Amino acid sequence: MELTQSDARKLFLKQQGLLRDNEFGRGKNATNKAIQRLSYVQIDTISVINRAHQHVLYNRVGNYNPTHLEKLVQQREVFEYWSHAAAFLPFKDFRYSLPVMKGFGNTRQCDDKLKAEVLARIRAEGPLQSRDFEDTSGRKRGGWWEWKPAKRVLEHLFFSGELMVTRREGFQKVFDLTENVVPSSINTSEPTLKEWTRFIVLGMVHALGIATEYDVGYAKPIIRRLSKITLKDPLRATLSALVAEGQLLEVNVQGRAYYTTEQLLGLLPVRSTRQSVRLLSPFDNVVINRRRTRELFDFEYLLECYVPAAKRKYGYFSLPLLYGDSLIGRLDAKAHRKHHQLQVNNLVLEPHVKVEDQLIQALASGIAKFAKDHECYSFSFQRATPKTLVALLNAAVEKIL
Repeated sequence: MELTQSDARKLFLKQQGLLRDNEFGRGKNATNKAIQRLSYVQIDTISVINRAHQHVLYNRVGNYNPTHLEKLVQQREVFEYWSHAAAFLPFKDFRYSLPVMKGFGNTRQCDDKLKAEVLARIRAEGPLQSRDFEDTSGRKRGGWWEWKPAKRVLEHLFFSGELMVTRREGFQKVFDLTENVVPSSINTSEPTLKEWTRFIVLGMVHALGIATEYDVGYAKPIIRRLSKITLKDPLRATLSALVAEGQLLEVNVQGRAYYTTEQLLGLLPVRSTRQSVRLLSPFDNVVINRRRTRELFDFEYLLECYVPAAKRKYGYFSLPLLYGDSLIGRLDAKAHRKHHQLQVNNLVLEPHVKVEDQLIQALASGIAKFAKDHECYSFSFQRATPKTLVALLNAAVEKIL
């Protein structure tokens, strides 16, 4: 079966909640629905604009407020662990993190004496942060990467599943015993390899709408790194089995094999009802898999904060611009939240994009919403390509803000 690239993109964006406003609704319940649908929301420490997870949720949930996520953590609807990176995950899926936790614990060394001391303190005193533990080794720290021994043990206990993050205070993790965090209603039995790989495959296909073998196994490298478990062959076998059973369908998009379901294909044709541009986080689920972004959107994206300044093409923290079902450019910005100002350093549209009145209004609307989401009520444009955008957007955004 053949599927057009445009239909594949729309199905993807529909499942990601980005084709229309308030796909998941508004408020805390919508935040929960979004995380359940996405299967994970990445956590990242970079806060040039805002933390990645906040940015992702602002783009998907009407009236989103960071307290919504905090409440979901408190209510044990979501928990912190790793997908392909650090992430908030649905608590109902907790058991599928157990193979990685066990694999980490079985293959990594840890100071048993200090480990016992850390666990004993938390058991006696309740939830603690890393700063609650003093470094008693007497060694001088050689750099920012040299964590004190207790902090290394805390991280080991977190990855092995003996401790969990019960909450964050000022973005600092607060650890507690896993038995105190996991609700009694949660299934904590370790899945079989068959159960685990089926969960991964079906979960990714549902979250993405349509996925290649590479997309389905996007988290394989970090799973192998943390647990020493290699999933390449088991995932491939699971894909074949699910196709044979009729649970998955194989479709062709521009010569590439993708997997989806009959139910998902039934959503087509999908129409976008959104008229403004969305400014995506570099860690958004839609663009985090750069290979998928290139294949579905014909869009090459690189986060240049890791590139030497002299070699940057678009800027330190450029954000992909989503318009309808197309990625049309990049906007490099910084939020000065203390001064409530959004500083746009550079805006570059793709060469094929035509600058028309409708696009100007869509960009202005998207930038204004983005600014307000991140508590910025004034803005400044420094440069853009084409250059005429600076004056046009200055005038259009000012009317909205």
